[in-house]
Amino acid sequence: MYQTYGTDSRHIRWLYLFLGGFCAGVLVLNIWRSYFLQDMELLSASSLSRLKFLEVDGKAFFGYVLRERLGTVVLLCLLATTYIGGPAVSAYALWMGTMAGIFLSVASVRYGLRGIVLVLVSVLPHYLLLVPACIMLMDWCCYLNMAMYHPERLGEAGYGRRKQFLFRKIPRLLMMTGILIAGSAVESYVNPMLLSAFLKIF
Repeated sequence: MYQTYGTDSRHIRWLYLFLGGFCAGVLVLNIWRSYFLQDMELLSASSLSRLKFLEVDGKAFFGYVLRERLGTVVLLCLLATTYIGGPAVSAYALWMGTMAGIFLSVASVRYGLRGIVLVLVSVLPHYLLLVPACIMLMDWCCYLNMAMYHPERLGEAGYGRRKQFLFRKIPRLLMMTGILIAGSAVESYVNPMLLSAFLKIF
């Protein structure tokens, strides 16, 4: 008798991985504090000062952001077709948590409560689109991987037929990609203006 894995249980597992990565990011900052705060100058006063009056070429920035985001989509989808697809999705959730932990920790160490507000301004509003898109992407990759290597664990009739499964999932992948593109556009055209305005009163 095989155990089936529901969406809720996967999301909870990814949340735990994200939180675990977040704690790891905080630990990494405390171990290599001088690297992030001095050598790397992450979120330093001088770097933020440059951002205040930086004029962003929205079109070029959008192209760069979109290539990065779509590159992640392609990589995870390709890994999902291999036997390590499941661990790859888990590693992605862990990595995102680690980066969030480092970023928020650096901001709070440098600026206290103002740093936390700075992080919120930096990730809004585009993350309202990117976070759901990432969850949809991880769901899609997880289902694809199980359909290819462990169809019995899905517990749904017909999911073992790989071609039918893939055709059913293509519209969801396209929808996720559309949301990701929209989030990238907001990040490229809207967020720089909001961040620049906030830094002028920071």
